[in-house]
Amino acid sequence: MKNLKSFILLLIISVFLISCGTSHNYTNNTLNKNFFETKTIYFKLNPNSQNVINFSGMVGSVFGGITQPNVKETFKLSIEELAAETNVKLKFIEYNDEIKTTNPDIIDVNISEINWHFGFSVATLKTVVNYKNLYDNNEIKTTGIRKSGGGDEMNNLKKSLKDATYKFLKELEKK
Repeated sequence: MKNLKSFILLLIISVFLISCGTSHNYTNNTLNKNFFETKTIYFKLNPNSQNVINFSGMVGSVFGGITQPNVKETFKLSIEELAAETNVKLKFIEYNDEIKTTNPDIIDVNISEINWHFGFSVATLKTVVNYKNLYDNNEIKTTGIRKSGGGDEMNNLKKSLKDATYKFLKELEKK
């Protein structure tokens, strides 16, 4: 019985070490620099956004309980990190009066879905985000994906939201 427990523990550790994960660093991105060089894009989180992670699959608490991150703070961090990596002027705001320019690109962000599915060796955190430009009412919906062997709830959520926002920027430059 002791050997079986050791084997199972070794198997679990091996799966975590071998499992693939996606990690995006957008330093070498393909965004159109000319399109974004004169723009500052302001992101405002819609109060109706999803604010908890839904869990499914083989969810367990091997290393402790699951902590729900602060979605607004995590989204703000994802915007700041993406801005630093892409050299695009992206700002998180809470109120419109924080903006001192005319006709700004204010994007209402509604996170409609946050799901973290745990498979046998890979956990996939998926966010579905609706971006609406408040100036021209143009809407773009994207999905952010973060695959990992586990990890921190806030960090995985941040990376999934960053992925969704990068996809939004790629769609925005096509308009």
